[in-house]
Amino acid sequence: METMVAVGIMGIFTLAFGSTYVFSIRTYAALSNYSALDKANRQAMDKLTREIRQAVLVNNFTTNPPTLSLVNGDGLTVVYSFNPRTRQMVRDASDGSHQVLLTNCTLLNFDLRQRNPSNGVWGIFPPAVNQWQQTVKAVQLSWKTSMNISPTANVTSENIQTARIVIRKQRQNNL
Repeated sequence: METMVAVGIMGIFTLAFGSTYVFSIRTYAALSNYSALDKANRQAMDKLTREIRQAVLVNNFTTNPPTLSLVNGDGLTVVYSFNPRTRQMVRDASDGSHQVLLTNCTLLNFDLRQRNPSNGVWGIFPPAVNQWQQTVKAVQLSWKTSMNISPTANVTSENIQTARIVIRKQRQNNL
């Protein structure tokens, strides 16, 4: 009888320890994914911010698929685009360079804002709609990246980035 009680108590402790161990492994994997996503997002945001701030002209903009074309400070035409099938945000430049900025990207939005404030309130940039090439002053962007912890666990790590980047070098008359 005593052996049965001891085996039962040992079984409960083993089950509790095993559950804690599995929970700890999944948490570690999730934190590792968050760290990898954060690093990739920071690098992509740094590249985008630097290039958009130094842009001379915004050439083109589409929402489906999301693309943004600009002339950077070095005079190169640069196109940022998103392919939902490959889950990648890429940078293509007119010098032939191609760079994958983000993988595991599930959403990307670009939004153009005009230079004059709305209703005299500074800091609020209304959408650039009519003759947007002449009035665009800020690019608002957001994206979401996600990774599964493992093929067997149905747990996803996600990271969302948003920014409003003011173009500093834009010419007054672009056209």
